[in-house]
Amino acid sequence: MTDTFLWFDLETFGRSPRESRIAQFAAIRTDAALQPVGEPISLFCRPADDFLPEPEAALITGLTPQAVSAAGLCEAEFMAVLHEQFSQPGTCALGYNTLRFDDEFIRFGLYRNFFDAYEREYAGGNSRWDLLDVMRMLYALQPGALQWPLREDGQPSFKLEHLAKANGCFEGEAHEALSDVRSLINLARKAKMAAPALWDYALSLRDKNRVAERLQPHRGRRVLHVSGQFPAAHACTGLMLPLMTHPLIKGRTLAVELRPEALMLIERGAEEIERNLFTKAALLPEGEARIGIKEIHHNRCPIVLEPEDAAALGLKPDLARLGIDLAQAREIQAQLQAAAEPVMAKLAAVFGKPREYADDDPDGALYAGFIDRADKLKFSKARSSQGQAPLVFHDARLTELYFRYKARNWPETLDAGEARQWQDFRRLRLTPERLAAYREECTRLLAEQPGQAPVLQALLDWAQRIAP
Repeated sequence: MTDTFLWFDLETFGRSPRESRIAQFAAIRTDAALQPVGEPISLFCRPADDFLPEPEAALITGLTPQAVSAAGLCEAEFMAVLHEQFSQPGTCALGYNTLRFDDEFIRFGLYRNFFDAYEREYAGGNSRWDLLDVMRMLYALQPGALQWPLREDGQPSFKLEHLAKANGCFEGEAHEALSDVRSLINLARKAKMAAPALWDYALSLRDKNRVAERLQPHRGRRVLHVSGQFPAAHACTGLMLPLMTHPLIKGRTLAVELRPEALMLIERGAEEIERNLFTKAALLPEGEARIGIKEIHHNRCPIVLEPEDAAALGLKPDLARLGIDLAQAREIQAQLQAAAEPVMAKLAAVFGKPREYADDDPDGALYAGFIDRADKLKFSKARSSQGQAPLVFHDARLTELYFRYKARNWPETLDAGEARQWQDFRRLRLTPERLAAYREECTRLLAEQPGQAPVLQALLDWAQRIAP
């Protein structure tokens, strides 16, 4: 049972949660009726002197490392505040595209700062949600609920800024975290009021067991699936057939869109299927379409509906508008089910290969393996001592991270040997070649966008300042 929603947004200094950092966090807590509880939060995170922001990201947000440093906390203190907010029992943390973007930055930030990277997502009755696919679902199944702004190509735009403005929900500035949170809450209130049954159904899909029930392959049931991986021209919706549980990850189901390309699962061998699925689209043979296989993650609140779900919601989806040929889909389903055993054997061969998440850099090695209990028991000591306690970790990732944790957050506490070690590390990370390429990129952007001179000059100054 959700006690409160924590609506949040991040502004970041780049796109990669492994390599980049959070610049700003903003959040507003509401009750289940979407009424505010407590005061809004807006925090900035001070970057360490081994980090270069991506220029393109800084141009979007307008945030510079100097401005953020002047107003911000060090990352250890910043992540402690985030952890406290997300960990309050009964919290449903949500935003807009947060499951695929913001949550990854938070996981890596927690990991680098000696918090459990996952516990806040489920402990104490907590959960995660994301309004992006909810908006896509409304467009697909109840389009009269909201106004839908169009892109230049005539297809709907699901950008928060565009949707909020089209529906009179926009507040403040785009790409300013607290403004985005206010706009999102306004949009959520409007959506919940216009389509309460769909809202409640989507909210129920936070329960991964409820999702799994709808995706049980042995039932042989088709499901409507709403996802950004389907084209906007088809209302971001596909008719899927669950085929099998992922051979390595039990919390995922492999499903295929019931279009003619699905028959390649029967006609082709495992190697050909793998090539089709994992080769870049531009490198596929001319005229070859991608087989519509999708890994549906049970814990990412996917929008999946069986026919009975739609009927219970009083919906009769317009299949023609969704680009679905039901007669054709039934025929394809029959062929796939007749060849179920060999098809599943091929998919087991394709998806049964262990994936390597190893990363040479401990900062990016969150998914290289779970951290054992003995090491986790030392996390609170690492935090409370501000990196001063003489801790020994079994996990080599943590040994190196512990040194970086101290050097990044409290550089004034380094002794002479540690200061030399940190300087050596920064020389490896901020090589002359990397700094020269960075200055070249900023200078190029400055010539192309002279109106952005204050931001780009700040980045050039930052690179000069932290050069070892």
